[in-house]
Amino acid sequence: MDIEEAVKPHPQGCVISFEIVPGSSNLEVPSGYNPWRKSLEAHLTEVPMRGRANRQLIEELARAFDISEKDIELMSGQKSHKKKLLVRGIDSKGAVEIISQRLNQSAVRVNGGRDA
Repeated sequence: MDIEEAVKPHPQGCVISFEIVPGSSNLEVPSGYNPWRKSLEAHLTEVPMRGRANRQLIEELARAFDISEKDIELMSGQKSHKKKLLVRGIDSKGAVEIISQRLNQSAVRVNGGRDA
């Protein structure tokens, strides 16, 4: 997986490209990587109404990176399924490590502990 293509360096931290699926039955951030679009995928349980899905994405990213929600800014895609988020205080290498760990944990859960 070339997750690095979805995570770009920024002077304040890094910018992460996401494609979201709102209204999903399961919450999973990130849920995968799309190599053709060079973006991470996220399944959100909130619907795209009044910013609910955007807020849930930010909350889950803050939890994943163990930072404050105030350190994450939605730079583009407020009303789109394609989003770019600025994550302050975490460099792109650190973000890729954390994202990779979460994706590997998800794969283990999905496969019931078998090798992914």
